[in-house]
Amino acid sequence: MPVLRAFPARSVVALLLLVGCPRPQIVAGPPPDPGALYIEAKKAHGIPETLTCDAKAFVEAPENSGRYALHLSVKRPASLRIEALTAIGDPAAVLVADQGRFALLDLRSNVFYRGPATPENLSRLIPAPLRDEELVALITGDIPELPGGRPDSAARDGDGYRLVILSPRLRQDVVLGGDFRVVQVRRSDAANNLLWSVGLDEHDDASGAQLPRLLHLEAPAGKIKVDLRLRNVLAGKPPPSGAFLLGVPPGMRVEEVQ
Repeated sequence: MPVLRAFPARSVVALLLLVGCPRPQIVAGPPPDPGALYIEAKKAHGIPETLTCDAKAFVEAPENSGRYALHLSVKRPASLRIEALTAIGDPAAVLVADQGRFALLDLRSNVFYRGPATPENLSRLIPAPLRDEELVALITGDIPELPGGRPDSAARDGDGYRLVILSPRLRQDVVLGGDFRVVQVRRSDAANNLLWSVGLDEHDDASGAQLPRLLHLEAPAGKIKVDLRLRNVLAGKPPPSGAFLLGVPPGMRVEEVQ
């Protein structure tokens, strides 16, 4: 009668792990061309043109820390409306940016701010060192434009890619999934000091695009961390007429800012 040899328990466990656990998929082949990869990634995020949603913002920063209920409306390339709501859903502040101009109606202090749509002015509501077009791109799951930048290098990373975009003074590192979803964007200066990083997660492709439901921003120099959770996302339907216009209410103090 044949003798059955006993395997050590550790060998059995190791064999089961090898059989039952799929290994990470590695994309074989030469490194991708950075210019072609950038074009394909941008093409994959050509939609949506517009997006509206409810959101929760969790902010850690020297100013404006706290939790905020928001309603967002964006239109590419750089139109933005953020309504910060009270506990009962009434507006506490409304910020708009359109065609390079900014306005903030702050009902908490009865002040109307207006001026250029700089990162500093946009941070008067939710702190983030981002331009208006960068905010719109990230909310819609796209790669933000790096002014004066060009694709410099690319590499395969698991089943996705890493793409480096360089300008004379800045570097932008982009992590992409195999389906070109944007997973992370890091912006650094010429000395490789991190200016900001945004991670994008919980993507939803129901609209035909890879839209993130969670964005996590860190800006070390400003000691800023922001988690933005999006829900009730409506993609492709234009916001109401006048969504990106904001007039001065009667009797409100106006402050011009630069």
